[in-house]
Amino acid sequence: MAELAVDTQLHGITEEAERLARLVVADGLPLRLMGGLAIWLRSPTVRLPPYQRPHGDLDFVASSAQTRLITGFFGDQGYVPEKLFNALHGASRLNFKAVDGRWTIDVIFDVFQMSHRIDLRSRLADAAGTLDLADLLLTKLQVWEVNRKDLGDAACLLADHAVDRGAPDAIDTARVVALTSADWGLCHTVERNLERVAARWRAEPGQGARYDAASNAEGLLAAIQKAPKTLAWKARARVGERIRWYETPEDVRH
Repeated sequence: MAELAVDTQLHGITEEAERLARLVVADGLPLRLMGGLAIWLRSPTVRLPPYQRPHGDLDFVASSAQTRLITGFFGDQGYVPEKLFNALHGASRLNFKAVDGRWTIDVIFDVFQMSHRIDLRSRLADAAGTLDLADLLLTKLQVWEVNRKDLGDAACLLADHAVDRGAPDAIDTARVVALTSADWGLCHTVERNLERVAARWRAEPGQGARYDAASNAEGLLAAIQKAPKTLAWKARARVGERIRWYETPEDVRH
């Protein structure tokens, strides 16, 4: 286990995100940074107007089989466990706070679940210390009641990375297609949000982008629509919007 290298009170949250992302790789932990700060590390466009935004907390996903190891890691890094929260919710998530109270760390286990459920148990080995780019993108595109922040984060990922064009740091279209071809609800939400991402980028193009995010969004949308679908997908598609296909934050909390 890497020893505490920096007092979390002495630097900012983006520096801390970068430090912790390096350490989880060095320590070989099944733990990866996700959320806005993971996108900040992977996509330079999100650091500049009009997509630049503040960050309040750090979010990680981890393997539930290594709860004790994960708790020890954050303790070694100077974080204090939220004992009551962890006692109540420790089977699915843990919370830690910086000793100076400037931010918290939220750790979820195995599955990302908001509007839709995304299984991440086999997705905790990216060498950058964050979730894989395709999974980062899906965590934003799966939000039915999506906001400008989520659309902006998704746009920046698509602006800074190729979509299956043979580049070493590309967004894996196959991962996105595999999940959306098996789950009509997720597919319906992702398709709608890719259209919104393209529209937002055309209205507010970012600075210094390597790619046209709108074109990448539309290319990914075309790949999703073209891909063969499972029998379960087709059965659910026949029901369509007559039955709600997404969860709300209140559903997830309960």
